Amino acid sequence: FFLFANVVIFASSAALCWCLGRWFGTRRIFDRWEPLRPVEMAAAFGAVVLNALVSVGGWWLWTHDVIVLKDTGFWRAVGDCIVMVLAMDLGMYVFHRAAHLPWVYRWLHRFHHRHESTNPISLFVLHPAEVIGFGTLMILFLVGYPMSVEGLVGYLSLNVLFGTLGHSGVEPFPATWGKVPLLRLIGTSTFHAEHHEHPKYNFGFYTLLWDKLFGTLDPDYERRFRQDATD
Repeated sequence: FFLFANVVIFASSAALCWCLGRWFGTRRIFDRWEPLRPVEMAAAFGAVVLNALVSVGGWWLWTHDVIVLKDTGFWRAVGDCIVMVLAMDLGMYVFHRAAHLPWVYRWLHRFHHRHESTNPISLFVLHPAEVIGFGTLMILFLVGYPMSVEGLVGYLSLNVLFGTLGHSGVEPFPATWGKVPLLRLIGTSTFHAEHHEHPKYNFGFYTLLWDKLFGTLDPDYERRFRQDATD
């Protein structure tokens, strides 16, 4: 079941990425998609399998009451989802910056950055240790925080959506978002695309919050977003 579910997630993400490229073809961030290579297709398949194994680990912890999930009302679910997004965004920001330390980058994260531009499977082209690391981070959060079932489903959906948008190579968000205080903190496609172009900037995943706080936001981001978000 877990392997099937993760195959569906992979296929849905790749299909959405392809559709975004067609729907927003006038808002291209990169001139072309990164070519599909056999080694990266194999890595993406490996990531799907490892994600399934992480899911099995989470399920086992849930069946042994180490992870607690509750059925709650709508607003509690929304609150839980927001808490998990912010906590995981911080955790992955730290993890991501650590992955860019020179000695770590060489053997771990450089593989993902072979994609200077992106393609529909770029989200899944990761070193196996990164897949396990991100999965472990999520499980640690769930061990320490009693999530609602609905909040967890919401977070997992947003996680795939933001990962897909970030590697779509187009900017679907409108330029007006850059003028709205809360919306301008959302991690856009341009935000993550700039990280692939300039690896010393933009380490966040869902928001710009931690990059703004720690001074790692690309200084050209706002201008670039306005440019990419304009037809």
